[in-house]
Amino acid sequence: MHILNRKWFAKLFIIVLGILLFSLPAHARANDASNYLEITGDGVTNPVTFTLQQLEAMPQHQYIYSAINTWPTKKWYVGKGVKLSNLLDKAGLKEDAKLVRFTSSDGYTMTLTVDELLKDRRYCFPNFRNSNDFDGHIPGSSAGAVEVDAIIGLISVEGSNNPDYMTDMNSPMLMLGQRAVTEQTGNLFVKYLNKIEVLTAEPKKWDEPQANPSGGTVPAGTMVALSNANSDDDKIYYTTDGSTPTLESPMYNWIAKRWWAARADVLGTINHPIGPINEDTTIKAITIGPGKLNSDVVTFHYRVADDEVPDKQLGKIIGLTIGRVEASVDGASYTLEAAPYVDDKTGRTLVPVRFVSEALGAEVDWDAQTNRITIVDGGKVIVLIIGSNNVQVDGVQQSIECAPTTIPPGRTFIPLRFVSESLGAQVDYEAKTSKITITR
Repeated sequence: MHILNRKWFAKLFIIVLGILLFSLPAHARANDASNYLEITGDGVTNPVTFTLQQLEAMPQHQYIYSAINTWPTKKWYVGKGVKLSNLLDKAGLKEDAKLVRFTSSDGYTMTLTVDELLKDRRYCFPNFRNSNDFDGHIPGSSAGAVEVDAIIGLISVEGSNNPDYMTDMNSPMLMLGQRAVTEQTGNLFVKYLNKIEVLTAEPKKWDEPQANPSGGTVPAGTMVALSNANSDDDKIYYTTDGSTPTLESPMYNWIAKRWWAARADVLGTINHPIGPINEDTTIKAITIGPGKLNSDVVTFHYRVADDEVPDKQLGKIIGLTIGRVEASVDGASYTLEAAPYVDDKTGRTLVPVRFVSEALGAEVDWDAQTNRITIVDGGKVIVLIIGSNNVQVDGVQQSIECAPTTIPPGRTFIPLRFVSESLGAQVDYEAKTSKITITR
C-alpha cells in the first residue's frame, strides 16, 4: 500500500512540475537562454561574451522607433539599452567586416550588411502613422524625422511609444530605425538575442525585378506586373518618370509573399500592377532588402501601338486557355498570376476579373470591407459580391449560377460569359483546346 502511494505521489509530482514549467510565459523560457550575448566571427579581432549584468552596467540609450512589418502594419517601439556600435567596437570590428548575423535563443536569424546597419542613417518618423495601423501600405509623412541609433534593447515595448510600458519581456532585442518612411523594418527586430556573428564574406546581390509584359509595343490600357525571386522582404521600388528608383520611390510588393494567402481579399488592390499604360512609358525598378546589396536598376520601355489611346470602338481580341496562365490581348502576350478554370459544381468558366475587364477597356474597383466588385464601362455599371449569386447591372438585380470567388495569390475570379456579354463582348469556346476567345 505504501509502495502504491509513493508511486502515485511520484507521478503526481511529475505532472504538477510539467504543468508549472509549461505554464511559464514563452518569453520567460526563451530568456533563460538569453542571459548572455556572444559576439564572434571572423569580422572581429576580440570575440567576447557579455552577461546581462555587464550589459546593464554599460551606458544606456533610449529611443522611440517607427516600424512597419511585412503584413504591412505600422507599429511603435520604445527601447532602452546599449548602442550596437559600442558593443562591436568592444569586440574589435574589422575594417573588412561586411555582414552581421543576429541569432535569437529561439533560432530566428536575421542578416544585415555592415553598411545598412552602421553606415546608413536611420530615423524615427513621428508622423509615419497618418492613417489606420493596418494601412501600412499608405505612406506617412517624413516630416520631423529624428535620427536614431541601433541598440540592443534590455527593456522595450512593442506597439506603443510610451516608455512607461517597457519591460524585459523580449530582451535582449536588436532595435533599429527606418531609412525611409515606407521601409519595412519590423522583421529586423530580433528578440531574445544571444549571438552576433560578424563576417567578412562579401554580400550577395538581390536579383533584378522582372516585368510582365517586359516592354516593347503594347496595346493602350496595358497593365504591368513586377516580380522578383522571393517577393517577401526583398522589396521592389520603381519609377515611371525616368528617374532612378531608391528607398524613397513607390514600393510595388507591399504585402510579403508569406502573407498572400492570408490577405487574398486585398492583395490585388495593394500589390497592384502599374498602369494602365496609355502613353509611351519607361519603368525603372530595383530590388532592395536586408542582408544583400541592392540589385542593378532595370529599365522597361513601353510604346503604345501607333500612339493609340483607349477607344472602346476599337476591336479587342482576348485569348485565354483554361488551366493555363498564358494569355493574349490583340496578339500581345501576357502571363496571368492564376489560370482560368471551370467551377466543378456549375460547369461555368471563371476568369480573372481585372485582367479581362481592363483588357475590354472597363475600370474595376474593389471594396475590401464589403467584398464588392464594381466594373464601370462608360455608362454601364456591374456590381458583384464575392460569394454571392446576386448581381446588379445598371441598378437592376439579377442572379447568376456561379458566384465570384477569390483564389491564391489573392486574385478575384468572375463568371466569364456573364461579365463579357454584359460588357458587349462575344465569347467563343473551343472544347478540344480549352481555348477561350473574347471579342468586342
